[in-house]
Amino acid sequence: MNRTLRGAWSRRGTLLPLLLLTVVVVAGAVTVIGFADRAGTSPRLAVPLLLLGAVAVPATGRELAGARRTEIAIARLRGLQGGELYTLLAMEPLLVLLLGGVLGILLGGIGAWLAGLAWVDASAALPGPSALVAGLAIVAAGLAAVLLGMAGALREPLSQQVSIAARPRLASTGAMFASVLILVGAVVAVYRSSVATGGEPDWVVLAGPALVGLAVGQLVVGLLRLVARLALGRTARGALPGFLAVRRLARVADAATPIRVLVAASVVAALAVTGAADVDGWTDDTARLRAGAPLQVELDSDARGALELTRDLDPEGRWLMAAVLVPGQGSVPARRAFLDTSRYDAVVGDFFAGTAAAGVGARVGRLSGDNPTIATGDTVRATARGVSTRRSGEVRPRVTVAYLDQRGLSAETTIPLRIGPDGAEATATRPLRGCAGGCSITELVLDRSRDAGLPWLLTGLDFGGVDALAQAWRTVPSQILQAPPVELVPVDEGLLVPSFDRPLGAFPVGGAARLSVLATHSATWDDGPALVDSPGGDERRADVVARLPALPLVEADGLLADLPLAAAGSPPTVPAAEVRVLARADTPPALLADLVEAAGHERRTLAAVDAATADETGAAQARVYSLMAGFCLLAALLVLAAAVARQRAAWLREVAALRVLGVPTDQLRGSGRVEVLWLTTAALLATVVGAVVAVRLLLAHLSLVTVPEHAVPLRTDLDWWPIGLAAGVAALVVVVVGGRGRTVQADRSRPAILREEGAA
Repeated sequence: MNRTLRGAWSRRGTLLPLLLLTVVVVAGAVTVIGFADRAGTSPRLAVPLLLLGAVAVPATGRELAGARRTEIAIARLRGLQGGELYTLLAMEPLLVLLLGGVLGILLGGIGAWLAGLAWVDASAALPGPSALVAGLAIVAAGLAAVLLGMAGALREPLSQQVSIAARPRLASTGAMFASVLILVGAVVAVYRSSVATGGEPDWVVLAGPALVGLAVGQLVVGLLRLVARLALGRTARGALPGFLAVRRLARVADAATPIRVLVAASVVAALAVTGAADVDGWTDDTARLRAGAPLQVELDSDARGALELTRDLDPEGRWLMAAVLVPGQGSVPARRAFLDTSRYDAVVGDFFAGTAAAGVGARVGRLSGDNPTIATGDTVRATARGVSTRRSGEVRPRVTVAYLDQRGLSAETTIPLRIGPDGAEATATRPLRGCAGGCSITELVLDRSRDAGLPWLLTGLDFGGVDALAQAWRTVPSQILQAPPVELVPVDEGLLVPSFDRPLGAFPVGGAARLSVLATHSATWDDGPALVDSPGGDERRADVVARLPALPLVEADGLLADLPLAAAGSPPTVPAAEVRVLARADTPPALLADLVEAAGHERRTLAAVDAATADETGAAQARVYSLMAGFCLLAALLVLAAAVARQRAAWLREVAALRVLGVPTDQLRGSGRVEVLWLTTAALLATVVGAVVAVRLLLAHLSLVTVPEHAVPLRTDLDWWPIGLAAGVAALVVVVVGGRGRTVQADRSRPAILREEGAA
C-alpha cells in the first residue's frame, strides 16, 4: 500500500484531473438523481453528463498509462502480464476513484439539498438510495473506463514504451469505431426525437444534445486537421509561426481532440439555458393566464354576489373586478370565463402584455356594450292593432311575457289589451319586477280573453327598455290535430295572431339573450350557430367578435364574456364555477383587508400561482437540466486542462529544440498564439453549429415540462443569446487554458532540458 501511495503521489499531476473529474461527474449525477427522487423530475436528465464522463474518463486512463509507460515496461520485463499487470495498474486509479466517489456523493447530496430548497419544498431535497447507488455505479464504471484506456498501453511494443518521445500514431480500430458510433448515435437521437409521441423521452433522446455536440466537434476537429495539412504547403514558404502551428495541428493526433468534449458540453449548456429560459417564460405566461390579475381572492358566493361585493367595496371600479371561471368538460366552448369588463382596463391593464392573450385588452371593450336583449327597466308595454276589414267587433288580446329576473328566477307578467271595432292601435303597460340588474325574455304567449275570434297584430313590445320584437323569434305550432297547424306569423310590422281560440307561443332564437364573446382558436361549434352557456348554465346565442390564441382564466381553450350581461337573467351559478375577485397589485391594504374578510379566503398572489404552476408542470426539471449542463462544462474544462498539461512537456521539448536551431523566442510564442487561435475558431464554430442543430431538432422533444390540458403550448424558439454565451465560454476556455499551455518560459524551455532528458 505504501508503494501504491508513493506512486500515486509521484503521479499526482495525472491523477488529480481524474480525481476532480470523478468528483464532478458523481456530484452532478447525485444532484440530479437525488433531486429527482423527491421532486418527481426525471433522473434521466443526468444522461448527458454520464455520456461525457464516459468519453472523458478513458482519455484520462490513456494519459495515466502514458505517464506510467516506463513502469509498465519494467513490469512486463519482470514477467508480469494479464491479471497481475492489470491489478498493479488498477490500484492507483481505484483509490482515486473511491476518494472522488465519496467526495462526489457528499457534494451531490449538498447540491440536491440546495436545489430542492431553492426550487421545490425544502423537505424534498434529501437524496435517496438511488442517488447513492448511482454514485457507486459511476465509480465502478469509471474504473472500467480507466482500465479500458490503459489497455492500449499494455499492447504497446516495449521499444516504444521505453522511448522518451511519444511518436504520432494512427487512430486505433477502437477509436475509429467509437467515432463512427458517436456519429450514428447523434443521427439516431435526432430521428427518435422527431418521431416522439409525448411522455418521458428515452435515454437516447436525452443523450442527443451531447451526442450532437460530440459529433459536430468530431467533424470540426477532423476538418481542422485536414485544413492544417492542406495549409502546410502554403505556410512552408511563409511566416514561421504559422507553419509551426499548422504542423503541430496536422501531426499531433491529440492536439485538438479535447475540443470535442468542450464543444459537447457547450452545446448541452446552450440547449439547457435556452430550454430553461423558454420554460421560465412559459411558466410565467401560464401563471398570468391562470391568475387573471396580480391578486385574486376566492369567493363562496355566486356571480351576482361577486358583482355586488366589488361594487360595494370599490364603487369607482379602480381596484377590484368580479370574475367567474367555469372549467367545463367535454367541448372547448363549455370552458368559459366571465369578467366585469367595464373594470378591465383599471384592474388588469397591461398585465397580459407579452403573453398569448396580449390582444385581449384592445378587444374586451366590445364585450360590455349595450346588449339589445337585456332589460333593465321597470315596465313592459305592448302595442297591438286589428287586421280585420269587417269591423264586426272588438278584440281583446292578452300578451304574456315569461322572463328570467336578475336572480335567474322565472317570472312572468300578463298585459291585457282592448282593440276597438275600428281596429285602431291600442297600448297597455304593466310593471316589470326584478329587472334592475338585468333580465331577459324566455317565452312569449299571445291569446285572447274573449272576443269575436278576429285576427290581430302585435306591433310593439317594449320590455324594460328593450325592443323585444327586434330579435328573431321561433314560433311554436298549435298542439291541436289539424291540417295545417296554426302558429304565429312573423311579418314586417310584428307578430300576426291568426283567428284561433287557443294560446300561441314563441321563443327567442338562440336562447334568452345574445352575448358578445372572445374565443380561442380552438373553440368551434359543429354545424350550428355559436352558443355559450351563462354562469348559470342556460344557453345563449354567441357573437364571436374576435379569436385569440389564449384568453384569461381559460388559457388556450374556451370563451370570454362580460359577467354583468351574462349573469343578467341567468339561473343560479353552477356549482362547478370558480367565483373570485381579481385585484390590482397596488390595491390599498385596507380595501384588500376588507375584501379578504368579506370573502373568508386569503389573497393569492401571482408568485403563488407561478409556484403552483411550476410544481404541477415539473418546470424545475429545466433548471436541474441547466445545473447538469454546468457540471458538463466543468468536466470539459478539466478534460481540456488535463490534456493541455499533458501536452505541455512535449511542447517545451519542441521549443527547446527549435531554440537550438536559433529560432527566436518571440516567433515561438507567435506559433503558440496561432495554434490557440485555430483551436478557438474551431471550438467557436463547432459550438454554434452544434447548438443550433440541437435546439432546432431536439429541444422541443426533451419533455423538460409537462404541458397540462388547455394550457398554451411551450414554444422552443432559437434564442441567440444562450448560443452566443455558450460559444463565448467555449472560446474563452480554449484561450485561457490553451494559451496557458502554450506559454513560452525561457527557463523551462532552455535547450539544456534536451541534454538532461537524454542523460536520464
